[in-house]
Amino acid sequence: MAVMAILQDVDKCVRCNGCVISCKRTWQMKALNPGIHKTAPDQRVIIKSQKRVDMGPFMRYSCWHCENPPCVKRCPFDAIRKDAASGAVYIDPDLCTPNGYGPDGTKCIAQCQIDCGRGGYPKVGKGSDQAPWTDGIKAWKCTMCHGRAGAVLDAKYGNPLPSNYNTVLGTGVAFKSDVAQDHEPSCVYTCPAKAMRYDTRANVIAHIQNSANGYVSAQGDGSIFWASKKSLVIAPKADPFVEDHVTPLVSSVLSSPFAKAALVPAALGAGLFALIARRQQMTDDSMGEV
Repeated sequence: MAVMAILQDVDKCVRCNGCVISCKRTWQMKALNPGIHKTAPDQRVIIKSQKRVDMGPFMRYSCWHCENPPCVKRCPFDAIRKDAASGAVYIDPDLCTPNGYGPDGTKCIAQCQIDCGRGGYPKVGKGSDQAPWTDGIKAWKCTMCHGRAGAVLDAKYGNPLPSNYNTVLGTGVAFKSDVAQDHEPSCVYTCPAKAMRYDTRANVIAHIQNSANGYVSAQGDGSIFWASKKSLVIAPKADPFVEDHVTPLVSSVLSSPFAKAALVPAALGAGLFALIARRQQMTDDSMGEV
């Protein structure tokens, strides 16, 4: 099995919220805050406009599944793990015991909520109607549907998920022999606009870096990536409620009639791209800190 990744083509996303609903149904989440667009124990993926006004491009907010996730290192119960085979960062709810004490006497203070430099930390609360965790306080987050693949199916996570073979190559035929492609995360499988693709991380990166594919902007890390052929995209932090305002500011400036008329002057463009690069570098550097 190869390390997998999700690519969101933000140009195709129409914010139908099919992925959000599918995620909630697949993982039997409690409907605690319907209509509230934030990552929460009962909502692990959000679609939100990158601009201040709700006119797109629409961006996926969720856990990034970092290559070196700090949340994994701090859990006293070893409940948060990174699957070496698929790259998914997932939480074992059987082991997660908020406010409890680990084998070495370390008390859980929900450090996983603090350490995530992406702002998409696990959310602790009552987030599932799935027995036996119906009324339990646990940490919840996107898991790229880890545990639902037929080859690694764990009964605690439910039935295996199907696949439409939505890969960056379009057909996915070349990867049908790979067990990783025999299932897709619920959000990818459900998307009617085919705005999300599930493929090997190497294929996703090669796809967005290939100039022949026409992407003018691409961002991402870990196992979550974004790309656009029309807009400048900035990889968002995972929680839109803690996302800073650099993203909508940049989008507003670049989409303004003044910027278009001037074809984005070199000085402005260089400054903005430097700002984006610096922000991304600071975020990446913080991922290794614990």
